[in-house]
Amino acid sequence: MRINPFRKLSEAEKRIAELQAELKSARSKLAEVDFGKAAALADSVVFAKWSGQRAGAAAEVERLTALIETIETDAEIARRSEADAAKRRETAAARKAAEALANRVQTEGRDLAGRLLSLMQECARQSLAAKVLNADLPEGEAPIPSADILARDIASEPRKDIRSRDVVLWVAETNGVPIGDQAAVASDDGVRGQADVGSMRVKCVRRDFHETEYHPIATLDWPGDLFSLIRLPRLDGPGVLVDGSFMTIEAVAAMDIAAVMKPTKRPARPVQIELRPTDPTWPPAPAATTDDDQNVTA
Repeated sequence: MRINPFRKLSEAEKRIAELQAELKSARSKLAEVDFGKAAALADSVVFAKWSGQRAGAAAEVERLTALIETIETDAEIARRSEADAAKRRETAAARKAAEALANRVQTEGRDLAGRLLSLMQECARQSLAAKVLNADLPEGEAPIPSADILARDIASEPRKDIRSRDVVLWVAETNGVPIGDQAAVASDDGVRGQADVGSMRVKCVRRDFHETEYHPIATLDWPGDLFSLIRLPRLDGPGVLVDGSFMTIEAVAAMDIAAVMKPTKRPARPVQIELRPTDPTWPPAPAATTDDDQNVTA
């Protein structure tokens, strides 16, 4: 049995450690007795005494070895039994947790789905109402926004400068374009220089720039109608409850949520018929001819 030195020993492991120490001592004693065999051979009485001592020492080694094996076997059986029991407890807990979560999917999930459908329908109705009002707005009035677009839209923003400074950069003498790696330009006077770009040597001069760090223009990103992005599964059976990507805003506004949320009725199980031959072979063997059959034939 291999023992992890970093954990607390069990009672069985402690007992095995004690017995192994005793076994080591018993083997040492047996070795000492065996060492005296040559001297005992000279006299029959001494040899008989030696034989008794050796038998006793060997029996003790055998006893301790067998006892350790028995305890190790029992400990291993107990360990496996406890591991199996722990696994069964873990399995039972996982099964119970799965059942509890399944119940939550059906109850809490159903509630969440119903609330989301109600919100989706309210947004659709508000958008339709806003569309009607926007068609005849008083002069100077801004259009009424759709609530779901207003909630999710990221409005466009103009460019915004953060900081700026004046800088002097090395540029190509021919076109005035800045050199990408300014440190790669070699110069003796700080006014004119040269840079190796690939296999070419570019002549460089200094040029003044006004550098500005800024946030670029944020363009309008149309989020789309809320209902068109919603797809809900049935939570009490297979299939889809609602798929807004296939619906129009008018259909969403007129949707009967109570009917949509109606629990799924389990269909009746189908009935089928199976036929299995009961005779062992086909075609059947010819029947034996009887006297009655012969008389009928005659």
